[in-house]
Amino acid sequence: MLGELLLSLTTSCPRHVRRMGYLYEAIAIRGRYRRCQSSWRDHLERSRRTVLEAALGCRSRGTAVILGSGLLLDVPLAELADLFREVVLADIVHLPHARAEARRFGNVRLVSCDISTVAERLFGNSASGRRELPEATPADYRLADDTDLVVSLNILSQLTVLPRRYALAHMPGLREEEVQAWCRRIIASHHADFMALACDGCLIADYASIKRSRRGEVLDEGSTIHGFALPAPADGWTWRIAPLGEQSRRYATELSVGVWHRRSATGLR
Repeated sequence: MLGELLLSLTTSCPRHVRRMGYLYEAIAIRGRYRRCQSSWRDHLERSRRTVLEAALGCRSRGTAVILGSGLLLDVPLAELADLFREVVLADIVHLPHARAEARRFGNVRLVSCDISTVAERLFGNSASGRRELPEATPADYRLADDTDLVVSLNILSQLTVLPRRYALAHMPGLREEEVQAWCRRIIASHHADFMALACDGCLIADYASIKRSRRGEVLDEGSTIHGFALPAPADGWTWRIAPLGEQSRRYATELSVGVWHRRSATGLR
């Protein structure tokens, strides 16, 4: 706990990022990973392998952009840095150890940006007493002209988690269905950005959750992307994100993860 407090106090980030819980969540994910390493191993390895396969499939290797670089657990950073002229790691907050890892490579650049595009405006609306949910806009990933690969890395379902929580807590009177529809539009906006890429793209995302009892029975299941309809994935696997005891002693939680590729010349596959 003391280490997490110190990390929170010493990590620089904008006020709205801290107040909306993005920094806290990044630190909490680090703790969850330490507790659940064995359960997460297959998911992280398959994510890294998928990113690397997408990189190797690029005809040109100017710049690669990773959206949702996070703790770098699912990023094959050394391999990407070796393959591309430049690697851009984009996320709303970068913890010190991720910054230190990036500094090991002369061609890796960090970009702090809100991939959802709504957080700062939502925070401002709440602070000024406006009960207005800002619409997502095309995100600024600061793409270079020679960007050859953009990877949306295990971020799609996460785009709405904290905005939704903040809106419901700080904007009294919002209806749940109103917020649900807003979240679905944020998801749709990110997917539209992906589909509009002029370069190769790789989308890795969870889209459904399952809660299983100790005996393996399905207790509950549902969408993690607010019912947004994705096409059938090219590949997929199960992420055992919360083994028994992590969230509950009664059930474990699994996520269904899919992979979608967009080739600049051939479209989505």
